[in-house]
Amino acid sequence: MNLLLLDRSDLVAENKAEIFGEKVRHLNEILKVNPGNEIRVGILNGKKGKAVIEKIETEKAVLSIELNEDPLPKIPLFVIVALARPKVLSRLISDLVSYGVSGIEIIQTYFGDKGYWENELFTEIGIKEAVVKGLEQSMDTIMPKINLVKRFGPYSNDILPTYPANSSCYIALPGDFPKIGEIEKGRSNIIAIGPERGFTKYEASQFIKAGFQPVSLGNRVVRTEAAVHACVAHFI
Repeated sequence: MNLLLLDRSDLVAENKAEIFGEKVRHLNEILKVNPGNEIRVGILNGKKGKAVIEKIETEKAVLSIELNEDPLPKIPLFVIVALARPKVLSRLISDLVSYGVSGIEIIQTYFGDKGYWENELFTEIGIKEAVVKGLEQSMDTIMPKINLVKRFGPYSNDILPTYPANSSCYIALPGDFPKIGEIEKGRSNIIAIGPERGFTKYEASQFIKAGFQPVSLGNRVVRTEAAVHACVAHFI
């Protein structure tokens, strides 16, 4: 945690916050702060700045805060990633948020286990926890847009065709396609990355039909995490 992210509900006055529970435990056990120490803080979906520890106990801390910095700008990239194991996706969401992507869309594909949607990650609290980890790592405060798509058919027919109108759209596929590092970045970009077993021919054809340009990561088969990081790195 490089920045302590506060909810607006933590504010008890314009320049004062009271925090409890896990946030306080992190201050005590990891940062080992004392009264008078200064830390970096931000308000979720707001500004960031600094805070002075006025008082800290085992389960409660009082902070005097000064928020005078604007949040970091997002990179012009929206990432579509196929449903994968929740443990993997939790890390990926945090990593993508720390990169500063403008949005993340997790989609059901043929090779994605539909039972994964029952995991607590896909609750409002679960998504927020993964996002906050990424924001605190990168010292950002603005949550990106997160979409969960549980049915590929309606999505491919109704949503995908709307994306190329305002963005340069790409899909990572095996084959003799331009390398991801060779494509020209647009003002707004979308990249779609499949599961470890890949998109089916039908799924890939739906992306291409909608206007997504195939791009390649090379001839090797890589894990979803590796593919995501390789693709995003081109747009940073």
